Amino acid sequence: MPMHSALGDFSAEAFVVADGREIDTHLVVTHGELVDPVPTRINSACVTSEVFGDDRCDCAWQLEEALRRIIEFGSGVIIYHPNQEGRGIGLFRKLQSYQLMSRGMSTNEAFSALGEPADARSYGAAVTILKALGIDRVRLLSNNPVKMQALEDGGISVQDVDGVVGSHNPAWHEYLTSKALDFGHRISIPRVGGASPSGNLREHEEEA
Repeated sequence: MPMHSALGDFSAEAFVVADGREIDTHLVVTHGELVDPVPTRINSACVTSEVFGDDRCDCAWQLEEALRRIIEFGSGVIIYHPNQEGRGIGLFRKLQSYQLMSRGMSTNEAFSALGEPADARSYGAAVTILKALGIDRVRLLSNNPVKMQALEDGGISVQDVDGVVGSHNPAWHEYLTSKALDFGHRISIPRVGGASPSGNLREHEEEA
């Protein structure tokens, strides 16, 4: 199905995939001729950010940036998982975690307090979809090493990884720091008040 946006023209189709015991519908958005290594974004739904503009996370920014880059590259695919809200724990539990985070907990701490895994997602459906599209080599648009490993384990060769980081927004600092320290995401975090965060961070200075 043709899909037109302010960023450019895309095509959209739905895939119904059985991943273990779950059967879910996934949206696949493509642009241009898909030539290996295909620029690829695996995107979990975040209705609070992507639909309503909540700035506690960078999810909407990441999705728009991925679309923008795919237009610049001239081709690419976004696999959008509507069923992975809140890293797979669902919208209700996600909103409960937000209440805990508003009291000072990190994402990881909030999920743990709710008895939920830090990340309940799996990416078998993404592997299945890529293979159905005839894609076996990708240029992954992600900061998440788990996604890269899941693709490799599924037989998809990750030729390159392009980080997608919107660290220019001060509102995201604690959220991005938690992603880097708790989940190993490859994220550059600017210094705040002269402090140097530790962990899997690539520190940089913001340009004036």
